[in-house]
Amino acid sequence: MRSKQIIILHDSNGKPYYEAVGHYAKNNNIKVTYYESSIIKLFIRDIVKKQFSLNTIKRTIKNIIFRLKVPFLKDKIIIMGMAPCDFRIVWYKLLLQNNSLIYSTSNPFWGDDSKNPRKYGVFTPILKTFWINFLKDKRLKIVTVTKSSYNTISKNFKINGIIKQIYHTVDTSMFKVMKKEEDNKFQILFAGKLLYEKGLDTIVELIKTMDKSKYHFHIVGDGEYRKNIADVFEYDNVTYHGWINDKTILANIYQQCHIFLNPSIKNAKWQELFGIVNIEAMASGLIVIASNHIGPSEIIDEGKNGFLVEEKNSFEIANIIKRLYENKSLFDKVSQNAIKSSQQYSIENISKKWEEIINE
Repeated sequence: MRSKQIIILHDSNGKPYYEAVGHYAKNNNIKVTYYESSIIKLFIRDIVKKQFSLNTIKRTIKNIIFRLKVPFLKDKIIIMGMAPCDFRIVWYKLLLQNNSLIYSTSNPFWGDDSKNPRKYGVFTPILKTFWINFLKDKRLKIVTVTKSSYNTISKNFKINGIIKQIYHTVDTSMFKVMKKEEDNKFQILFAGKLLYEKGLDTIVELIKTMDKSKYHFHIVGDGEYRKNIADVFEYDNVTYHGWINDKTILANIYQQCHIFLNPSIKNAKWQELFGIVNIEAMASGLIVIASNHIGPSEIIDEGKNGFLVEEKNSFEIANIIKRLYENKSLFDKVSQNAIKSSQQYSIENISKKWEEIINE
């Protein structure tokens, strides 16, 4: 189906996950419109976080109007990201009737009910059946972010429509290698939400124990765990940048660093399922050291283009950083491999894959 409009429907802000779609659309004079399916949740979030504004009202009204229009939409290309077994699929399934609907998922646990992110008591089995029928609908196209997600959904359900695996993307014209300022210190970066699950206690331990004359830490982000680690922001070997929305500024910070840390911690409902920050870092020539979760394990070839570590193991991370600091040839080799690996995630390559499934 060819259309002059692509609609992206996501739980919240879908723009970071579909930059390649936007790139394809821009090159083909196609309008992209974003909507959010978590209307009430986002409205309450803005109130709780004291971020309520005119923009909150406008966004809420826009999303409500779209939800009401669902049964009447025709000839649209719609990309929908939604957690498995979410009850809202009962309504949004109507989009299949007269549109080209692409369901996008990063979930790697299809078929494992114990890890189902959405549960509704006695209604859960009914919704599970509804979801199975949705996934098996031959009109539906499915895009999985990782191979793990592709394998589990293909194994556990008879998919009658088109299914493809397409990674997230990085804009390699922005996130690229630049000459670093001359310094005898390793610049070590964390960028992301400041949450316990992001392994920030491990980073704090590294800050407090590693040689301050050799290693300087940069922290980019904000979140509820900020207050727990705020004391280290005053350390001489730490620069806290706060939350950065401008990717040009963020890319510049990447380019001045050597190591990227992503020491995340699993919980019952979450682990790193991809990590766009990882490929942004790799494209910028940084060496990523990440917890051995599903996402990083697909991106990182251990010891060749980065390193995978066990959770909460600051000793292991510190040894890797020290080894890279003391062995420039090893650092250069791994860094070059990281840059080379990142090219498969370039916005040009990934947008071509989206173009293929959109036009099939």
